[in-house]
Amino acid sequence: MRTISPVSGRTLLLCAAPMEASFLALHLARNPAQQVAFVLISYLVCGILFGWLLWRLHRTPTVASTRAALLCIVAAGAVFRLTLLPLPPATSQDVQRYLWEGIVRLRGFDPYSLAPQSELLAPLAAEYHDTWSRINHPYLAAIYPPFAQLLFVCNAALFGGSLLGWKLILLLFDALLAAAVGLLLRQRALPLVGPIGVLWCPLLLLESYEGGHLDVIGAALIALALLAICRRRPLAAGLAIGLALNTKYLWPLLILVLALLHVLRHEGGRRALALAASAGASSVAVWLPYRSGLSSAAATARRFAESWTFNDLLFESLRWLPGPRWLPMALVLVALLGLAVGLSSRRPRDVWHDTWLLVGAGLLLGPVAYPWYFLWAVPGLALRPPAWLAVWILTVPALHLVDWRYVATGRWDPMQWLWVVVGLVPGVLLIRAWWQRLKAAGLRDADQLANTA
Repeated sequence: MRTISPVSGRTLLLCAAPMEASFLALHLARNPAQQVAFVLISYLVCGILFGWLLWRLHRTPTVASTRAALLCIVAAGAVFRLTLLPLPPATSQDVQRYLWEGIVRLRGFDPYSLAPQSELLAPLAAEYHDTWSRINHPYLAAIYPPFAQLLFVCNAALFGGSLLGWKLILLLFDALLAAAVGLLLRQRALPLVGPIGVLWCPLLLLESYEGGHLDVIGAALIALALLAICRRRPLAAGLAIGLALNTKYLWPLLILVLALLHVLRHEGGRRALALAASAGASSVAVWLPYRSGLSSAAATARRFAESWTFNDLLFESLRWLPGPRWLPMALVLVALLGLAVGLSSRRPRDVWHDTWLLVGAGLLLGPVAYPWYFLWAVPGLALRPPAWLAVWILTVPALHLVDWRYVATGRWDPMQWLWVVVGLVPGVLLIRAWWQRLKAAGLRDADQLANTA
């Protein structure tokens, strides 16, 4: 198998030093608009260096590595995270809702039934005014699923609902993500230099430790689920997918369908049933503490699905269809589930790479494409990352230009043209990857049919 020259510790240090400098520079910002500008510059610096490293990983499945290189990757990844931990968020204030809803639940209230501006929560709002005053859309009750809510409560109970405490929870799941990727690489006899795709990813670092977004938790759970599937442990896979499904809804639902069909075809109905039962049981278990707010949560989720959009040029074209507001989302979901069934029925069946194809299709067709949503696909960078995914991960931070303008001027402009700039090349590459995947499967099936004849 073809290899390229080793990735030495010295080469990695030469890349890590300017990355770390760009992260340190964020602490020099004196106001939110300046910090968002520095974040964009940091993305540019880190993107160039990280993109070059990804290019080396993409050129060949095997990249020689040394003990010094592995030590540098892990150490630099740890330093990056420690540098970003103290930063307040500027690109988004979603994390304020995480902190608030954990406090609300710990005090005995139901965040699914009571919006932040509810009069019943006025004493709590006064006590935690700094957090409460920064919450986006305070007229909306909680939308995040119950496993996310349980983690919010853990932060409130262990760390007093602090931003640093929440980031430490993210750090724990980030470590689980790196461990799962490392074990997958070891199982596939690939060199452990691959975790650089996770440990040094600028999108993961800045969206998790500057923005405080919870999506790295879902990415970790999906990686653990895929590891369990590869090791033929359906109960563990189902548990991880069930928890991911209750962190955010769409991506884990698609992956659950793909995983069920993969296990059904490879290991039989009994193991597929075990996976489904485990996913269902974990989903039900985390909902039990919040069962009284189920109807309110469903109403908020429906409102989000029917009206929330951001950089959704393809999805927006479906809004013109006659019928109820939920119809476009239902059509997209049916299309994505059909793609999942199609992938599972084609050989070769590689649940790891097929997962990222499916998630990519969801990001392309869905109604919302915030930069942090792409964290769900970051694990795909570890095992010979596909070109479409690498390009998208590197370019999608440009969408923060919207946040920079909003913070600087107070005007919200989605900049739909920006989604064309960011999404066109990776979208074309993704469609090409789908075509090649289905074409290769068709050729393989034809060869098998010819051999049988």
